[in-house]
Amino acid sequence: MKKIFLIIFFVSLLIPLISLAGTYQADGGNVCYEGLVPCGKPVNIGGSWEDGHCVGGDIQCVRCQFCHLFVMLNAIIYFVLFQIVPPIAALMLVIGGIMFMFANLGEGGPQMLNQARKLISSVIIGLIIMFSAWLVVGVFFSFIGVAEWTGLQAGWFNINCPVKLDSYPCPIE
Repeated sequence: MKKIFLIIFFVSLLIPLISLAGTYQADGGNVCYEGLVPCGKPVNIGGSWEDGHCVGGDIQCVRCQFCHLFVMLNAIIYFVLFQIVPPIAALMLVIGGIMFMFANLGEGGPQMLNQARKLISSVIIGLIIMFSAWLVVGVFFSFIGVAEWTGLQAGWFNINCPVKLDSYPCPIE
């Protein structure tokens, strides 16, 4: 039963990868793309992300460049931090709460009570460490003045990937 629950849980986590999409900055404005890979397919140049689809802009085919690797890594990090971690953390907090409730009802004993406390405190400490790391890096970069000597006035977390538009056959979707 545990294996079936685990398989269903991980499959449900992977389903959003189908609809993963994002935007990145380029010379022609925002480039909106669907999926994980931001190049080698038709993208909306000058478009935006609304209601689960890329809208507006000019549809062009963009060849993959080295900077697209960083755009893809940024999308992966965003997906993990803001779409996978919060539901898993909420699920773990609920599981810890249920364990805590059963331990207090006398069915689990002091061992289950200790496990519930450890689980809840581990989830909270992990979230604090994970999201405060972003804050620490941002404050450090602001302190040393990265924006002045690198041209990253929009923020160190924004990726500017200049797009070379050339006509080549787009893959059929």
